[in-house]
Amino acid sequence: MRVSIKIPRPATMKVGKEGYHLLKAGTELHRIHPEAFGSTQFNDTDKGNARFSPIRNKAGAIIPTIYVAQSFECATCEIILRCPDTPPRNRTKVAPPEIVYPNDYRSYAHSHIRTTGVLNLVDITIAGQRKIGVNANALLVGPKSSYQLTRSWAEKIHTECPTAHGLYYGSYQYGPEFALVLFGDRVPDDILEAVSKRAVVDPACHDEIQKLASALSIDYEDV
Repeated sequence: MRVSIKIPRPATMKVGKEGYHLLKAGTELHRIHPEAFGSTQFNDTDKGNARFSPIRNKAGAIIPTIYVAQSFECATCEIILRCPDTPPRNRTKVAPPEIVYPNDYRSYAHSHIRTTGVLNLVDITIAGQRKIGVNANALLVGPKSSYQLTRSWAEKIHTECPTAHGLYYGSYQYGPEFALVLFGDRVPDDILEAVSKRAVVDPACHDEIQKLASALSIDYEDV
């Protein structure tokens, strides 16, 4: 039986029914990002094609965003290991290998950061999505072809929830750990502080990613 996940249009959002998650000050977070960005620097460009960015406000201006996660492992799964390549299936019934190429992330870094204040986040976990009229975790399980629509949902939430600092959700790649998208036009400038930063190609970081990938039956190697 084929199951289809349908994402409703943002205009159907049940405004006023949304739930919020308060993330306390001092929360440790992790980020995998292009090394050109500082550890706590928001992306204020229109570059990229992610589930909740780039997004714009009602005036058409870019809303700066930053993706962070509960742990290094969660951040790695959300950014590096989220879309492995799969070679064509052979004639056997054995699932083909999944491959991620380290060379694609040579210009990336891992940053360990910390919150300096409380963050008020719209809850878009499975239950949180149901509250606003989205079923089956549809905002998080769809393929890249759904990203234009999920970005529209992020814009709708930004517009209708003026006290929200961003989005809170359970990682689809590494649940039940959480991930966040923060709105740079809503949070205080000093809401995040850097703890450390290292290049993804550093041997220790590379080995950690390789071990995590192996545990998930993903080959993290250039072939």
